[in-house]
Amino acid sequence: MHQFPRIGLLGHGRFGAAFASLLEQRGLDWIGWDIGSTVPREHAVADLDALANGAELIVVCVPLESFERALRELRPGLLPRHQVLDVCSVKEAPCQLMESILGETIGHVGTHPLFGPLSIARADPLRTVICPSARHPRTAQLARELFAAIGSEVIDQDPSSHDRSMALTHAMAFFVARGLVDLGVGGDLRWVPPSFAALAASIAAVRADAGHLFNAIQKQNPYAAATRRHLIEALTLIDQRLAATSVDAAISSDARPQALAQVSPALLEAREQIDELDRELIALLRRRVGLSLRAGHAKRSTGAPALDPEREALLLGNRRDWAVEEGLPADGVADVFRQILTLSRRAQA
Repeated sequence: MHQFPRIGLLGHGRFGAAFASLLEQRGLDWIGWDIGSTVPREHAVADLDALANGAELIVVCVPLESFERALRELRPGLLPRHQVLDVCSVKEAPCQLMESILGETIGHVGTHPLFGPLSIARADPLRTVICPSARHPRTAQLARELFAAIGSEVIDQDPSSHDRSMALTHAMAFFVARGLVDLGVGGDLRWVPPSFAALAASIAAVRADAGHLFNAIQKQNPYAAATRRHLIEALTLIDQRLAATSVDAAISSDARPQALAQVSPALLEAREQIDELDRELIALLRRRVGLSLRAGHAKRSTGAPALDPEREALLLGNRRDWAVEEGLPADGVADVFRQILTLSRRAQA
């Protein structure tokens, strides 16, 4: 593994604590300080000066509204050996602030981890956007290696492109989900159709948020307001078209190519659904392997044995019972889960 310098976390709120857990899982050395949250004793330092003295790579995990103040308070303790990265969900403003306050003397890079406590808990795939400073390519490379080390995919973007993309995707997903929550959607979602699954995930994120993330991505992204207006205009136009279109005209339109229409429609649809479902199964397997890695780390930290035959036997018994409840052959489902357990063991090895 790449030997990273000790990492200092300035901020140990919801994201800072979640990020710290990823560092620990990968065995990376870190210390932290937060004026308002408790940092675990074995990692805590007394103040900002102690954080700067004890770490070379500083990750600023504070909300954007506190970012400039935190950066200015941190700056007097920084030396040319230090490197700084932020984790704000917008990038133009933080990158400009780092260029202004840290300049050429202190290495810095903008980053946006596209994950948080909820997605980490679900073992969703980790992805991170890196916004390099032309002045500090070495810091950008260190950031890429750091996020790769905690299991994240990485892509480079310039700050403006990032914010425009987030306005069109992240901000609009939260905007639509917030509207659905205000309409009363979001209670028991077990009986919604599969087409609603992606929206259900956004609704869960909005309901788990205390409003801080929603306000940040809507108000602090310089492109979000215009994108919201464009979305409302597009929805209004769709509504007007629906009101003016006859039911017969809507039903008669078929977007599938004529060549595909010659195949049995039922067979074609079934195959498309199988492909889609198999992709979902593979994504779920990836998440399960991620949780198995986390379980393996927890076992090692407590001295527990890596293999637990009693737990595996109980797991297989439960899955057999669940299979029967769903009308599936218990032996066949148990065979599938034996292979899944083998996959998890290999990942933990």
